[in-house]
Amino acid sequence: MHRETFTCAILDERKTFRLATLKVRALIAKKDPWHSSCRKVEEVVEIFDRANEIWSQAGVKFDAEVLERRFDPTVLSGIVQAGFRRLDDAPRLSEVTGEDPRVVTALYVHSIGGSNGKVFRPSKTVLIVDDTKMPASRTTAHEIGHLFGLEHWLDSPPPLPSDRPPTHLMARTQPGTELVQRDIDHVREWLASGWGSALSGSG
Repeated sequence: MHRETFTCAILDERKTFRLATLKVRALIAKKDPWHSSCRKVEEVVEIFDRANEIWSQAGVKFDAEVLERRFDPTVLSGIVQAGFRRLDDAPRLSEVTGEDPRVVTALYVHSIGGSNGKVFRPSKTVLIVDDTKMPASRTTAHEIGHLFGLEHWLDSPPPLPSDRPPTHLMARTQPGTELVQRDIDHVREWLASGWGSALSGSG
């Protein structure tokens, strides 16, 4: 947490937050016969610049270190398969992410079989593919929203269809980037509850 503050206008109400800066390690898979990402370091840096613009609505900033990385092919395949099967976590993912509970890992791969991305909450990891149906910055910001506990719906139990309008960041397969006050309050409470403990659950 930084002492810098951030003020934004949401629905004509002014909220003042202490700016929360979260460390992110963005890893671009390279030199893998099946799962290498086509993205470059400069592109992912720009993705996080734009994701920061989106999350500035909640006074959240991501301090992203972007690296190209060659992974053990077996480990990377297991992660991609877990993403494809929509599992809560991936085997041996800690070999990629490490054990630091206060660092988010964003892993960029070629594909996970149709989805734009996947979140593994227990491992504090978001998985982003090359050919996203939405802008990559929006997809990255959306998946991080899932990491924070936001869903495609506002009400519980989830309505069918989802009650998120297309302008919302957390709307499914829509271009929206808006965080409504309920989202912002949830994320700020989540951050205040303790970064490490908040990420310890599955889902």
